[in-house]
Amino acid sequence: MNNNDSDIGQACKPSMVDPAALPGAVPAKASVLRARLAKILAVSGVRTAADDGLPSHFSFGVERVDAALRGNAEADGLPRGALHELHAADKSDRTSAAAIALLMAQRCRFPDRILDPAAGQSEHPILWISESGEARRQGRLYPPGLAELGIDPSAIVHVDAPDSIAALRAAADGVRCSAMGAVIVELAGKKPRGLDLTATRRLSLSSQKSGILSLLLRSGSDPENPLPTAAFSRWQVAAAPSVALAGNAPGHSAFDITLLRHRSGLYGLSARLEWNRDDQVFREQQSEQRTPHPGAVPALAAVRADHPGARAA
Repeated sequence: MNNNDSDIGQACKPSMVDPAALPGAVPAKASVLRARLAKILAVSGVRTAADDGLPSHFSFGVERVDAALRGNAEADGLPRGALHELHAADKSDRTSAAAIALLMAQRCRFPDRILDPAAGQSEHPILWISESGEARRQGRLYPPGLAELGIDPSAIVHVDAPDSIAALRAAADGVRCSAMGAVIVELAGKKPRGLDLTATRRLSLSSQKSGILSLLLRSGSDPENPLPTAAFSRWQVAAAPSVALAGNAPGHSAFDITLLRHRSGLYGLSARLEWNRDDQVFREQQSEQRTPHPGAVPALAAVRADHPGARAA
């Protein structure tokens, strides 16, 4: 971090201190400190709330998690104008990682609600960018599934990029658009072409300037040994069993999240979160809640081996 010597010199000039009003010097000193803090946060990729009149951070809605993520910032949660990275813990967790990315973006689609849950006049779309080849192999977003999570499928703008380099370029362009609520770029494999510090730094700076959340969704990567990026935070996501509701009704979607990296030096934060689609907020699954039904299985688009339509081996 580089300090501006001229600023420090100006702040320490005796002519700037009024000896007759020493008690009044405290607010002046505080304002200098706030200005310097704003510069530090700007360099680290964090926007302040005064930049666009909207909250600089967004939260999961879980007090323990949001307070722990505060770090060196003035607000709980994660910075909105920054790049965050999500890794699927395993190949089978790819869908869960994608869901978490969408739900984090959903929390930023209505920036007014961050301050006032009753608000929501401003509604912004989510830009989803993926490689066309990977989308054909792994599948695309499923509108009925989005609706089950409480996400309007028409709010998703989907871009098919020919390769990972084009996907990163499209993300950098998309995050500059202030009309977006969030930008998600999905890259598969351990070492996607073009994914490096330069590309992610460009994406991070664009996000900081526009105040738009950008998410880097990784599948097929190695969370224990990831590629270095300029992301503000890095997370690992895995599917978790849900807890049945009253009448043995299917429970809320549940996820295990683990913080792998945070620019404030935080590490090791983990939680099991449930998504409440009605309130559009996460809740922490408590250990004293009922245990999942022993026969519960994840909802997969698969055909049973004994199904009449199943192919013979």
